[in-house]
Amino acid sequence: MGFRRAQRAGGPGAGRRESARFRPDGPSAPRDRPLPLSAGQLFEWVFDKLVDGDLSHQPTIVRLRGPLNTAALRMAYARLVRRHECLRTRFPVIDGEPVQVIEDIGKAAGGPLSLIDLRHLPEALRAREIARIREETLSTPVPFDKRPPVRVALIRAAPEEHLFLVGIPHITADLWSATLLNDELMAHYRAGAEGTPSRAPTPVAQYADFAQWQRAWWNRDRTEREAGRWRARLDGLSAVELPLDRPRPAGRRRDCFLIGDTFDAELSDRLRALARTADVTLYVVLLAAFHWLVGRMSGAGRLVTTSLVAARHGSAVQGMTGPFSDYLALVGDLSGDPDFLESLRRVRDECLTAHDHQRLPFSQVLEVMDPGRELHPHPLEQLGFNLHNIPPAVMDFSGDVVVSAVNPEGDDGESGDGEYVPWTADLTFDVYDYGTGHMPFDVILDRRLADPATAREWAGHYRSVLRAVVADPGVRLSALGTLLSLPRPPSATSFGGREIDVRRVERELAGHDGITAALVAVAPRRLATGLRVRELVAYCAVEGTPRPNAAHDIRGRLRERLPDGWVPTVFVERPPEEIRKALAARAAGGERAEPLPPPEDCVPLPEEGRPPSDPSERRLAALWAEILGAPPKSVTEPFFRVGVTDKDALRFLARVAEDFGVTVPFADFLSAPNLRMVKDNLAEKRRV
Repeated sequence: MGFRRAQRAGGPGAGRRESARFRPDGPSAPRDRPLPLSAGQLFEWVFDKLVDGDLSHQPTIVRLRGPLNTAALRMAYARLVRRHECLRTRFPVIDGEPVQVIEDIGKAAGGPLSLIDLRHLPEALRAREIARIREETLSTPVPFDKRPPVRVALIRAAPEEHLFLVGIPHITADLWSATLLNDELMAHYRAGAEGTPSRAPTPVAQYADFAQWQRAWWNRDRTEREAGRWRARLDGLSAVELPLDRPRPAGRRRDCFLIGDTFDAELSDRLRALARTADVTLYVVLLAAFHWLVGRMSGAGRLVTTSLVAARHGSAVQGMTGPFSDYLALVGDLSGDPDFLESLRRVRDECLTAHDHQRLPFSQVLEVMDPGRELHPHPLEQLGFNLHNIPPAVMDFSGDVVVSAVNPEGDDGESGDGEYVPWTADLTFDVYDYGTGHMPFDVILDRRLADPATAREWAGHYRSVLRAVVADPGVRLSALGTLLSLPRPPSATSFGGREIDVRRVERELAGHDGITAALVAVAPRRLATGLRVRELVAYCAVEGTPRPNAAHDIRGRLRERLPDGWVPTVFVERPPEEIRKALAARAAGGERAEPLPPPEDCVPLPEEGRPPSDPSERRLAALWAEILGAPPKSVTEPFFRVGVTDKDALRFLARVAEDFGVTVPFADFLSAPNLRMVKDNLAEKRRV
């Protein structure tokens, strides 16, 4: 995944409020003991667990041809490690809590720069060894609990040919930081090669000081006040129905692929000109067009997109290195069939409003919006859009050293199926603009949901939307379908990216466990936080009193008889006459005069509610109580409650692994966070 996720700064710009700014004149963080993580570090630590330890950042590999001064380069890197604590910080778990430990300069595993000399090998063996080192670097997870996860190496392939490998994971530094580190490394190298003092500026503070300030600043009162503003802004949002190739599987891990494409120079220049004419930024133009595309493809009138931002508020952090970058949530309003100029105004105003409340770390926004982990997919984790406008770091060794890039996937280029990337959203567009010429862009799509050909279709549709709006900024959203021959949005009976035969589902329900009639529909449900989510709901007329475990048994029966993605997620009870009336109205092709109520206003069919009983369940319940303070009342009681975090869940799974000797993947646990799921997962892994 490299620096493509969470590290590319740029986006819509800097925030406007002055209050939440780090100042380096406060007390310095202690260095002689473990320190708590910042919000950015914790976000990356949890993400690593979500992808099963795949913090496999894609390293940068460059080829250096010419009279490289290897002694000067190794000395330059040693100076870098001394000056920046983030390069010598590891992240162990102590007493169940992830912490950061800053290594002494002499013990730091990140330096000095190792030199691997392969000149003695025959040419064929040399090429094979270089390929092995490259593959090992790409495929070996970084044990960042045991050593700083920065990986650097210098490979000497010939007297005047070297390969320089640099891997800086997201938990260590963002792209802004990588640019700072690159510029400083080059300054130290040139000074060493020329025998002059280095003029690199001294950091005003270190990231550990910022992390200490951030934890103190975001106390309970400030967090809740800002969280209340976010709840108000995101009220009523639900996940959108993207047209995809496969239904959404259980679990929260996203195995994505990346497809690269380009806007030609003419289209790129016309987009920049439209931004100037409309008095908005290029980011606003590109994001508004993205909202139009997603709205037309999904049928959504209101959606939310997350964008990466530098999150460096104030001059004190401009020259610091660490994982500062964060996500910004932006709500897209497509109501009223706007023309594109009106959409530009809406997006511009939304950017200004969002930046006013961007200081609360995004990981905390996710937690306050969904404390029970009920949303799947979460509206804030579906759509991503980024404009990257920080020029790429350039290694300038001076003299006659020529620098060229090496494709880490191999010199033969990427495969037709796209590059694999662990990611945090279903669909993301990354556009790169450096002021002139063509604009490259990437489409990143969850490969569990779609094929590479679908990503290429998204790229083509987005290009078509952009061409349409630069040709006529007054074009209305409703004209896109005819103008561009875009696919129809999903129908009201689509769910999870698949059209559902609701009548077949209803036939399977009728007659099961006393159900006399059933109606299946996609209905909104409002959560306690105020968010509305679309769910496939089975409204059931039940004869007598539903017996215990009714919903659990019905769900199991339907999974045996129906295609993936067709099983309702919610089972509720309604009076028989109400359901018969609704079915008759649907059969007649008319709207229901008295629509069925949302699921939260109905009586849910009982889930399996028995308490932990067998020895394994009782052992798991004891570990559960160790983390939450009380054992679960039933095997299906949800783990997450208000105030319970992903970190608590990871502590619980760590204790399960320690006690049972079997690891339960974090992503699996998030799909069904209860004791029954953990027990079933343990049993399955033992059978394997």
